[in-house]
Amino acid sequence: MKKQLGLITSLLFLCTTALMWVGCADNKCCDEAPVCEQPAPICQPACAPVCAPEPCAPVCAPVCAPKPVCAPVCAPKPVCAPACTPKPACPTACAPKPACKPACPPPACETECKLPVHCKHPSSSELCCKDGLIVTARNPKMCLLGDQYPLEFDVKACDDLCEATVTTTLPEGVTYIRSQPEGRVEGRKVTWNFGPMSKGECRPAKVWLKCECEGELCACFCATAVPVRFCALLCAKPVLSCKKCGPEQVCPGDAVEYTITVTNHGSCTAEDVVVTDTLPEGVEHSSCQKTLVYKIGTLEPCQSKTVNICTTAVKRGKFTNTAVVTACNADSVSCESTVCICCCQMECTKTGPKEQQIGKDADYQITVMNTGDLPLTDVVVVDRAPTSTSIKAANGATISGNTATWRLKEMKPGEKVSFNLTLTTCVPGCFTNKVDVTNCQNCNGHCESMTHWKGRPALNLCVAQTENPICIGDTTAYNVTVVNQGSESDSDVQLVVTFPDGVQPIELSGDAQGQISGNTVKFAPIKSVAARQTLKYHIVGKAKKSGDARVKFEVSSKAIQPAIVQEESTIVN
Repeated sequence: MKKQLGLITSLLFLCTTALMWVGCADNKCCDEAPVCEQPAPICQPACAPVCAPEPCAPVCAPVCAPKPVCAPVCAPKPVCAPACTPKPACPTACAPKPACKPACPPPACETECKLPVHCKHPSSSELCCKDGLIVTARNPKMCLLGDQYPLEFDVKACDDLCEATVTTTLPEGVTYIRSQPEGRVEGRKVTWNFGPMSKGECRPAKVWLKCECEGELCACFCATAVPVRFCALLCAKPVLSCKKCGPEQVCPGDAVEYTITVTNHGSCTAEDVVVTDTLPEGVEHSSCQKTLVYKIGTLEPCQSKTVNICTTAVKRGKFTNTAVVTACNADSVSCESTVCICCCQMECTKTGPKEQQIGKDADYQITVMNTGDLPLTDVVVVDRAPTSTSIKAANGATISGNTATWRLKEMKPGEKVSFNLTLTTCVPGCFTNKVDVTNCQNCNGHCESMTHWKGRPALNLCVAQTENPICIGDTTAYNVTVVNQGSESDSDVQLVVTFPDGVQPIELSGDAQGQISGNTVKFAPIKSVAARQTLKYHIVGKAKKSGDARVKFEVSSKAIQPAIVQEESTIVN
C-alpha cells in the first residue's frame, strides 16, 4: 500500500510540473522575471473514492503581477485552495488530511539566458545597377555595444556617367558619427552625390556609426546613375618656339657656328616648318649667300629639331643674327644671337736716334696703344737696354740694372700711353734696344730701336822728306801718311799741300788723284776712311831758290774741322 501511494505521489508531481511549464509558456505570466510558486500539494485519500472526483486544476492562477527581470524572489505562498469544491454526489469518505510538505525545495530565481541571434543579411553586399553603377558595401560582422564601426562603400562606374548617387538608410539602434567624403544627412539617411564618373572609375565612401542597441543592425543602401555618351571634337594649336645659340666673342677669321633649335610646345602637329636665317654683314657663309633657308618638315607636339649653321667672321664689330621660323598652321617666331667680332690687339713702337756719338745721350720714346676692341688689364712694359749701354733716365719706371719696367692697371680700347727712356754708352757700335709688352689677355706686343753709336775719328798726319838739304835744281820727295787712329770712320778726307817759292811741285801720286795748281797741290777728297785705315801720298818737289823753304801740309775731313796743319822745312843751298 505504501509503495502504491509513493508511485501515485510521484506521478502527480510530474503532472503538476508539466502543467506549470505549459501554462507559463503559453500564457507568459511573467515577461522577463520568473515567478516562484509552491508546488501543488499532494492529497492522499483515506479511502478509495466512491466515484471518480472532478480533477483539480494543477496550476493556480498567478498570485502577483508580472515582475521585472531579476525581481526579488517571491515569498512562499500558502497552499492553493482547490479549484472547485467537491460535489455532493461524491462525498469524501474520510476527513481531509493536512497539506503535505513539498517534495523538493523551490528553485532559486536566475537571470534568463538570451539565445544567440543570427543576422538575416550578410556583412557585405553588392548592388549592380542597370545604369552602369556597381556599389559594394561592407561592415564588420560584429561590434560591441557602445563601440564604433565603419560602414564602407566602393562605388564603381561600369559606364560613363554624368551623375552617380548613393544613399544608405541607417538602422535603428545606431548613432551617426561622421562620413568621408562628407555626405548629406537627412534623418537616418546619408546621401553621396559623386557627380560625373568615367567608365572604370572607382570612388570610396565611408560612414562611422556607434552601436546603441543589441541585435541585428542592418543598413540598406541604394544607388542611381545617369549614363552618358559623348560627341567630342579636338581643339588644338601648334605653338612653336625658337632658340639660337652662338659664340659671344670671336676674332676676325674665326669660325662662327650657330645652332637653331625649334620646338613644338603646342597640342597638335606643326606642318611645313621652315627656318630662314639672314646673316649679318660681319659673317659669311661658305655658299656666299646672305639668306639661308632650311625646311625641317613637321613637328609633333613636344618634338624638337636642330639646324646647324657654320660661318666665318670677316668684319670687326658687334653683329646680331636673326632666324625666323614659320609653319603653315602656326604663328611665326624668331630668335637671335649676338656675336662680338673683335680682336685683342695692341701696338708698340719705339723711336730714337739712328746714330749718336758715344759719350752722348740718346733719348727714346716708347708708345703703347690698345688698338683692339677689348680693354687690356695688368699691362707690363719692359725695356731691356743693350749690355754695352746704360740707362740714364726712365721716368715712372722701376730700374733694375739694364731693365726699366712700367706697369698699367688697364688700357681701354684706343688708349695710348708713352714712356721715355735715355741711354748712353762709351762703346761704339750698333745696339738694339728691345721692348716687350704683356697683359692678362695674352695680347702681347714687341718693338725695338737700333742706334749706331759712333766713335770719333782721329786723323794723324805724318810727313817724311827723302832729301834735305838740297841744292838748286835738285829734287826731293815728300811721303805723306794720313792714319785714322780713331774708333769711327771719317769722310771727305782731303790733303792740300802748299809749296813756297823756293820749291816747286813737279810730280804727284797716292791714294787719291792730285792736281798741281801753281804752288798748290790738291788731292781729291776720300769719301770714307775707316778707323785704323791709312792713306798715303807721294809728292816730288824741285829746288829753285836757296833758303829755308817751308812746305805746308793740311788734312781736313767732315769730322776734323778746322784742318790739321803741319809744316816741313826744306833747306835749299
